[in-house]
Amino acid sequence: MIARQISLRAVALALTVVVLCALCTPRVSAAGAPTTPEAARGEHIARLVCSACHVVAVDQEYPPLLKQVTPSFAEIANRPGVSVESLRRFITATHWDVDKLPMSMPNPMLTTEQANAVSRYILRLRAH
Repeated sequence: MIARQISLRAVALALTVVVLCALCTPRVSAAGAPTTPEAARGEHIARLVCSACHVVAVDQEYPPLLKQVTPSFAEIANRPGVSVESLRRFITATHWDVDKLPMSMPNPMLTTEQANAVSRYILRLRAH
């Protein structure tokens, strides 16, 4: 009976260690870049909201609907001086005015947290 209790405690401890290691180890994307939970959330948001106009991932299911050429997220990520802050500011402050031509980016209606997550995802696409 005592041996069984020790065995159960050892199994519980081992499972706890495995779970903690899994939670603390950064995930890696298909491109080999580390993926944080925030960047993964940003990728999900980008695929839902931004993919209508931008190529947000190389494995994107459908091409952008917009006929006007827009930069891919990888192109944006590799521009000089791009940071999480500059991307967040652009995403939350750049909005299309119906009277303004040529057309610019419409308001994606993202919260600050969502814009930060998308920004972190975009920077994850930066070529190293």
